[in-house]
Amino acid sequence: MEAEYEILYRGCTLSPTAVDDGEVHTAMVVVTKPNGEKHASGALGQFPSALSARQFAVAYGMAIVDGRELPVPDWPTSIKQPGLTRRGRN
Repeated sequence: MEAEYEILYRGCTLSPTAVDDGEVHTAMVVVTKPNGEKHASGALGQFPSALSARQFAVAYGMAIVDGRELPVPDWPTSIKQPGLTRRGRN
């Protein structure tokens, strides 16, 4: 799996990735510092489109570089299958 593009931000390289998981896309980002040190985010959540997953990954990477509070997705981080319900025990 490779990032589709890289962004240079404050001397660091952000490599956002959106992994197609069927009906959703999982966001991830790798931040490479100028000295070559890398930080991989792992899965950041599931999003309704590849674009929204990559946009969130970029925002997350920028927050890492800036030392800011990390963003939280406004989309559910896991998608529930429609029509599936759990029944309680009687």
